[in-house]
Formats: sequence, structure tokens, C-alpha cells
Amino acid sequence: MKNRPNAFSIVLLVAIISGLAVGAKDKSAWKDAFITVGDIKIHYLDAGGGERTLVFIPGWPFTAEAWQEQIPYFAARALRVIALDPRSHGQTTKTEEGNTLHQQAADLNAFLQKLKIEHPYLVGWGAAATVIAEYIASPETSKPEKVVLVEGGATTWNFEEGPSLTSIQKARALLLGFQEDRMKAVEQFVRSLFSTRQPEYLIKEVVNGSFKTPSAAAISLYFDLLTGDRRSVWARMQVPSLIVTGATNRKAGEDLKNRVPHSDLQVIEGAGSAVFLDKPQAFNQVLDAFFGKP
Repeated sequence: MKNRPNAFSIVLLVAIISGLAVGAKDKSAWKDAFITVGDIKIHYLDAGGGERTLVFIPGWPFTAEAWQEQIPYFAARALRVIALDPRSHGQTTKTEEGNTLHQQAADLNAFLQKLKIEHPYLVGWGAAATVIAEYIASPETSKPEKVVLVEGGATTWNFEEGPSLTSIQKARALLLGFQEDRMKAVEQFVRSLFSTRQPEYLIKEVVNGSFKTPSAAAISLYFDLLTGDRRSVWARMQVPSLIVTGATNRKAGEDLKNRVPHSDLQVIEGAGSAVFLDKPQAFNQVLDAFFGKP
């Protein structure tokens, strides 16, 4: 007599299949698009529709799909939602020159102008928070309606005493790791971004996405982020701003709030630096409330 699957086996199989279905993100929630801006072709994800536009920019050296938990959420709230790959990231053109945060800010300005987007909501994670600050500081830009700085920070090395998002020892280890064993260094870095346990498919996805940025470009951008004195840039952010951080970087968030005029700070407990993936529901609700303020 042939063995028949028992009820437990069937339930287990259904659970596994369901888990895979939940784990795989639904790319039908957005469409992929490209637009030529200056010397590069920028890749971006586009979803939703409405009079207001929300633009997400990923941190170093990640891709637009880092915002996978936010795109469908806000697209369902009468917003046009865009997430872009910055220069030398993701599917955007890789360049040997121009890999600075100032140039990425110029690219952002040209991107928004080309798409005829005025006064958007801008959300930037990590290095992208600095890109937004550089963008706003330029006299040539159309000022955003509101901005959200996720895990941003004013680097204080060699400038003054104060909290910093990383130490020179950690930065040195990461940069050397890029040269010695990039896969190992990046995987350790990605895992350090989370406070809660994440599924392996997500870790692998984020790690693989980071490898789309060439090492030379990644190192140039990281060096720029860590050594640039942008105290005056933060001070010129004359737009309503929300600073969002996990509990581990509370002091850096408080420091940035003191530097950025018209800003509020929201600390999400139990979240790491990738707060929008660690605690997506809490993160989305915080942004929802901020965008809804008059």
C-alpha cells in the first residue's frame, strides 16, 4: 500500500509554501522605469498616483528595492511613490567619476526636473539623508514640501566633539574588508543593520543589491560621507523635517535634530539602522502621521 501524506505533512507543506509566498516581494506593486539625466540613465520604481509625490532614496550602497515595505503602503494612500537608484547604484549607470554625495544631489535635482516633480516629499536613508541636505542647500533646487532623514547624522570627525554614527576603527575595518573579502564584509555590515531577526532571503537580497555598486565608487562615497564637514549644510535646511532613528543611534539623532531647523525626532524602539525593514509598520505609521500634518 502506498504511503499517503498525513495531515501534519500537508499542513507543513502549506505553511512552507505560504511562507515563500509571503517572503517573495510582490514586484507588481510597482513598475520599473529609466530616464536619462545628464551623463547617466537613472533607474527608478514608480507606483501609485496623485497630486503629491513621495521620493525614496536608499542608503549606501543599496538599491531602490530597499523600500519594498513602503512603496505599496504609500501608493495606496493617494500618493505617487518613486524609489530611485542613485548614480553607480542598482540599475543606474555606473561611472568612474562623479561618485560624490554632492553630485548625487545634482543628479536628484536633474531627475526631479526631468520628471516635472515640484515640492515632493523626500525620504533618504543614511548617506541619502546627506544627499537630501546637499540638494536643499543648492540655490538651484525646488524645495521639497517635507523631508524625512532616516538614520542620518552629522559626522563629527576632526570637527568638534559630538556623537557620530560610526567610529574610525569600524569605518577602517569596513573599507579594508571591501578589498580583502567584500562578500564577507558586506554580509556582516548588512546583518548589523537589523535589531530583529530577518529572513535569509532578505539578507541575501540586500547583500546582492549592494554588489551592483562597484567597489571604487562605494569607497569614494563612503569616504565622502564620513569625512565631509556639513554642519553648515544641515543648518540651511529650512523645510519641515522629521528625523527617524532606531534606539541604538538615539544620540546621533538628537544631535542632528539640534542642527536641523524645523525638525522633529522620532525614535523607533527595537529597530536597527534599517528601521524601515526592521519595523516597517511602525515606520510607515510615523511617516504617515508626519505627511498628514498641516
